[in-house]
Amino acid sequence: MNLIKGKDVLAEDNNKNISNSSPTQSNKFLSFITRLISGLFLIVITFVVLYKGGNLLFLTCALLSICALVELYRVFELANSRIAIIGYMFTIFYYLILSKYESRTAILLYLIVILLLFLTFYVFSYPKFNIKQISMIIFSLIYISITFSFIYLIREKNDYGKYLVWMIFICSWGCDTFAYCFGMLFGKHKLSPILSPNKTIEGAIGGIIGASTLGIIYIYIIFNKLIIENPFSLVRVGVACGVGAIISMLGDLTASAIKRDYNAKDFGNLIPGHGGILDRFDSVIFAAPALYFILTI
Repeated sequence: MNLIKGKDVLAEDNNKNISNSSPTQSNKFLSFITRLISGLFLIVITFVVLYKGGNLLFLTCALLSICALVELYRVFELANSRIAIIGYMFTIFYYLILSKYESRTAILLYLIVILLLFLTFYVFSYPKFNIKQISMIIFSLIYISITFSFIYLIREKNDYGKYLVWMIFICSWGCDTFAYCFGMLFGKHKLSPILSPNKTIEGAIGGIIGASTLGIIYIYIIFNKLIIENPFSLVRVGVACGVGAIISMLGDLTASAIKRDYNAKDFGNLIPGHGGILDRFDSVIFAAPALYFILTI
């Protein structure tokens, strides 16, 4: 009887283990499918918007900037404050300036205006808001609103913009993919153990090499195969993508540092399986201005 009872108990334990493991495996698979579908949808939307360019891309960058600001202000615990509303208004103001003036003039004018007006607001609202909060708002406008606009600025800068704009995503998303693969295969030394324990130096090197290689292949196909005059040497493109990849990793680590400072897992949940806008574009918004200046100067 004891033997039979022991078998029954063992069978019950096995059933419990199976029942406990099945939901976990099911949840992981469901999470993977969700992430895959939303990722493919995001790629399609990105392709359409970048291909069309013009006003559609301009409005998309402005909208993404507002969404990312909402996410960042929520992490900063400023989302419902009066100063956050002013931040949203200043983002709209920046894109209005950008639509009227040449990019460098618009950015310089915007930086001067936000600095003067927010310091004025700080003085006359004191002590309701402190300098840390004012600094957070100014930082957010530079960190998000201006950097997002460089996607539009590259796309619309000249006749080559419709080809060069894709290099932003080659540098950032391409670097992420290659860094992950190289890290899984060869990763031994941690890149930033506290901020991102899974990132390795070997993975980072693989990401830089991968992004540079993808950029060279892309430009070669676009300009040589389509018989378009190529103003860029392949060496220059490789260097540009390599530098862009390095800066995109810096953008990713910067976002991780902000989240750790405020004990936030993600910036938002707008993109299922990926988090918020800022979680998905944290490396893109760093790569965009880097490539803009590298390729145009």
